[in-house]
Amino acid sequence: MKTQMVFPPRVELQNTWLVNIGQIELGVGSRGQWCFRVGQRMETISKPDDTMPLLPLLETGRAAFYAHVSRSVQDRPELAEAARSFPEVLLLRFAFESSVSDYWPLKAMDWLDLNLDLVSELRGALRALLSQGWVTQRLRQRVNSVVSLRI
Repeated sequence: MKTQMVFPPRVELQNTWLVNIGQIELGVGSRGQWCFRVGQRMETISKPDDTMPLLPLLETGRAAFYAHVSRSVQDRPELAEAARSFPEVLLLRFAFESSVSDYWPLKAMDWLDLNLDLVSELRGALRALLSQGWVTQRLRQRVNSVVSLRI
């Protein structure tokens, strides 16, 4: 699925849409919460399972995503807090806990990129990933190198 950064952000009613992932629109809702819309259905992101449609965002990379979000909210100070509160831990947790191949976990490891705060929050999910029988040697080595960091 193709991920497209929307600039300038599309504002509809009280929602600000920042990213298109195929037919899915990702943005900030009226109360500053991250949400996505598919057709007429809007979903607030509150648990890991909610992030399944957002997995292709991992292909974009963390730095590119946050650069886009920062640029998009420059003229909208009311969205500054939302920009800092993207539920990336939920997205990464879903990639680590729900995958049955190494594709999304490897993309999540790229996103994680030794961000110590994220590593600390996701250490349990990373350890659980290591117990999966399908984990490739490449993924196992990357996870082990992160899990063994002293934080």
